[in-house]
Amino acid sequence: DRRREGERSMSTKQDMEAHVYHSLANTLIDLMTEELERTEDEREDFEVENSGDGVVTVKVTGKGTWVVNKQAPSQQIWLSSPISGPTHFAYK
Repeated sequence: DRRREGERSMSTKQDMEAHVYHSLANTLIDLMTEELERTEDEREDFEVENSGDGVVTVKVTGKGTWVVNKQAPSQQIWLSSPISGPTHFAYK
């Protein structure tokens, strides 16, 4: 790859291909939803909603609301917690 002096590459390399990120993130969201729904079946104070577009909301009466969602531009999973605050997770 020979470039003329001063020429820069316009491409940016992501950590992984977008389709790989989406496949991993969707699998994680689906598995997490299944487990959370089991808990929902056992508890009256627990409500789970999967929006279908990469966002899962968990409401616990008297405790607050947690939100887990995909962040495709940064290839991360974000967790918003009323107890610990925001946390970002990346596949490495």
